[in-house]
Amino acid sequence: MEESGIRKVFEMAAQNQGDMVDLSIGQPHFYTPESLKESLCRAGQEDFNRYTSTKGLQGLREQIVSKLQNRNGISASMEEVMVTSGVSGAIFLSLASIVDPGDEVVLPDPYFVLYKQLLDFLGAETVFWDTYPDFHPDPDKLKKLINSRTKAVILNTPNNPTGMVYSRSELEKVAEVAEQKGVWVLADEVYEKFDFDNRFFSIGSIYDKTITWNGFSKSHLITGWRVGYVHAPAEIIEAMNKLQQYTFVCAPAPTQRALELEGEIDLSHCVNVYKSNRDLLVSRLKSEYQFRTPEGGYYAFVKYPEGKKDLVQDLIRYQVLVIPGEVFSRKSGYFRISLAVDPETLKKGIEILNKII
Repeated sequence: MEESGIRKVFEMAAQNQGDMVDLSIGQPHFYTPESLKESLCRAGQEDFNRYTSTKGLQGLREQIVSKLQNRNGISASMEEVMVTSGVSGAIFLSLASIVDPGDEVVLPDPYFVLYKQLLDFLGAETVFWDTYPDFHPDPDKLKKLINSRTKAVILNTPNNPTGMVYSRSELEKVAEVAEQKGVWVLADEVYEKFDFDNRFFSIGSIYDKTITWNGFSKSHLITGWRVGYVHAPAEIIEAMNKLQQYTFVCAPAPTQRALELEGEIDLSHCVNVYKSNRDLLVSRLKSEYQFRTPEGGYYAFVKYPEGKKDLVQDLIRYQVLVIPGEVFSRKSGYFRISLAVDPETLKKGIEILNKII
């Protein structure tokens, strides 16, 4: 496994003394709502400081089931849901439960860095599904990549790093291919609430052989609390439960309880700010930088201007942090900008980006 390129930049940002313009890390700049912090304090005071059930607190799982049914259209039951240590925990446990050495898993390129590293760790072979230049899924390309060794297809919408949101019609076509071939769909929906143009759709609502990953880090502004969840057929949840008993044991008890007490927050203001940041980037970044307009999440995947091969290093010299595109793709010549910053920080970054070309 390789060291995470994202975490390398995160460590650089952590040492920042205030003079860097950090457009690198996918972490909301807003603070956690006071009501959630109060619930966390209450959870600790009520002695929710011990192990919970491996699958998670009953009340929190009930809320997750209700949310999946009412918001995502997924016919979930308690036996099909478990709480995990962040979405990363959900991804690891799911992959470890269904993937054997030698299996193939189809991964859209560009992709979030975690997927390929865990597939390598598990001895699976990653088959890259090229989504350039529009970063949307092409079912005809997918058909050609699936064979008798294919175990699953990974989808991430809203997407990190491209900011694309797959439409219902696109996902229906992917589901049709997956059903024809009998493969799993692994759907990472952690950026669900950051849907700028009302395109988001859960493929798990139309395809039964779907494992859905989601969590609270982004939707509740609590990236450090480490609470995620997964929906899957009951037999997969049982396999994941056994594996969690010997790895994570359970998600953190106080944070589970806090979410059980205060599960819903209104994130519309944050979404509107990041949508405005998207519009700011589109209107102010010079045309030498080519990119698809982000539809959700909080990223833009930007192509280097002609002749600027060392752009990321140039930006570091100008005190701007971004993530090199090679972290997310087999192709080079791109970089990822995070829109999860205050507008003034983004304006400074855009000003420098325009200045150096």
